Amino acid sequence: MREAEKAFTGMLPRVEPHLLPAGASQDVLNASLQRGSLVPYRAPAKVADLAKVGTKLAIYRFGRSIDDDSRYWFHWLNDTDVARGAIPDDAQERTYFTEAGQPPRVTDSTMATTDGQMPSAWYRLGIPAPTSRATVTVALQPDPPSGLERQSCLLAYTFVSAWGEEGPPNEVSDPFNAATNDTLNVINMEGPPAGEYNITLKRLYISTTDAAGTAVLRFWKEVPAGAVTFSDKVDFTELGEALPERALVPPPADLFGLMAHPGGFMIGFSGKRVYRSEVFKPFGWPYYSPVADEIVGGAIMGQATVVCTKGDTYLATQADPVTLTPLRLDGNQPCVAKRTIRAFKGGVVYASPDGLVMVDQAGGVGVVTEELLTRAQWQAYRPASMHASVHDNRYFCWFDTGAERGGLIFDLTRGAMSLTRTDVYATASYSDGRRDELFLALPDGNVHKWDGGAVPLAMRRVSKRFILERAQNIGAAQVVADAYPVTFRLRATIETSGGPLDVELQHQVTNGRPFRLRGNYRARSYEFTVEGTAAISEVTVASVLGNVTAV
Repeated sequence: MREAEKAFTGMLPRVEPHLLPAGASQDVLNASLQRGSLVPYRAPAKVADLAKVGTKLAIYRFGRSIDDDSRYWFHWLNDTDVARGAIPDDAQERTYFTEAGQPPRVTDSTMATTDGQMPSAWYRLGIPAPTSRATVTVALQPDPPSGLERQSCLLAYTFVSAWGEEGPPNEVSDPFNAATNDTLNVINMEGPPAGEYNITLKRLYISTTDAAGTAVLRFWKEVPAGAVTFSDKVDFTELGEALPERALVPPPADLFGLMAHPGGFMIGFSGKRVYRSEVFKPFGWPYYSPVADEIVGGAIMGQATVVCTKGDTYLATQADPVTLTPLRLDGNQPCVAKRTIRAFKGGVVYASPDGLVMVDQAGGVGVVTEELLTRAQWQAYRPASMHASVHDNRYFCWFDTGAERGGLIFDLTRGAMSLTRTDVYATASYSDGRRDELFLALPDGNVHKWDGGAVPLAMRRVSKRFILERAQNIGAAQVVADAYPVTFRLRATIETSGGPLDVELQHQVTNGRPFRLRGNYRARSYEFTVEGTAAISEVTVASVLGNVTAV
């Protein structure tokens, strides 16, 4: 008898150990199988200390143009989503984020990194409308020309940020009659609102009537934000651009799940609504669409947007904030963990009660782990506790059952999905697509680079259960590895008068030569385990030493 394994594949917990296909594993811990061999991951390498005290639930590396792992780590103790702004000619890396329990905010390089509690400072996202109406009185011009006709006007004003972001107007004033060269005295304007806003100016607009008889508010003057009164002559022939018809209202205060769409706008959620910003104007959020279920989160694949809820999943294929319309997909698979929603190879993946669900480009919804794990096996990992990142076509998913913490690694690099485990637990993760690296917030509270250290992790692999045609002794084995020692364990089941009995043998392998396994037994089935810190390319077991190298 001889059994040699050279091409190792991942775990298939759903399948009984003796029914596993050749090369499949009962367990793979801390090892990559991307090339068929067992290759241990290296221990995570610490790259940065984080200043905030507590469990980090979100991390993000600011300073995207700087190739330095150790600098500018934003971190939060609450679930947070971060998106780089699509701002033309942005030289300050304006960055937007939604943190649970806080209003949406924005920061940039002028204020984000002034201390270790990054982001160090920010502004609240959006510019609110003034809440009070202005009062306008008219001082008529002396010696008006004959036949002068005054027109009925209205006045409104807006707040404007130091970045040139203009909010919606207030309620218009009472009507007043004026003509060119009359002086308008404006009083009862309000100052900028309290809070973390970046408001520096007000813009005043006066209505005129166009050729179609429609009143249009046009730009008149710009004044400091704190001014509550203003007086100046008006010239109706020199009024500027019209106030935009679509008010650039701020996002709702409870916006979450912020995402940057490649079409130049942002997407977020509140309750059962999908909100969108104006294109290239992330401070203005005039668009939203309702869905039937409470939203958990979403992700973007290509130009399409996937919206995950506590009920059905929705897909919007439009790449324009005005027309974007979420449509319900067939295949009810509610999302149970917001931080598992990630764009993956071929679609968007998230955790459901039944397993990992993928939404593909065509709108198909299916449980992609159903061939790997039963619902009960999946539930044992407590999917509501999970969070995930995608790196190198692998979906890293961390869990905390209360009794056990660790990670599941779903690999798509070789076509069919493969599953392995790691005992490295992270409270948050960040996949840096620019550097093709994965960073983790570990329980020590700091940032570490996955697979970045010099010391390999201790790996372990348990083979399938081999059934023999007849009972016989398992007397020899061989382990081909890059370095030694490797621990080899054999677990064989023998028949006794009292029923089946497991026999366990252990051997410390110090080189690549075949070795004998001591034991006086005849087994009908067996499995083996290898443990080590160097790559293993082949494991062979045989009934006698001479069979190990036989072809």
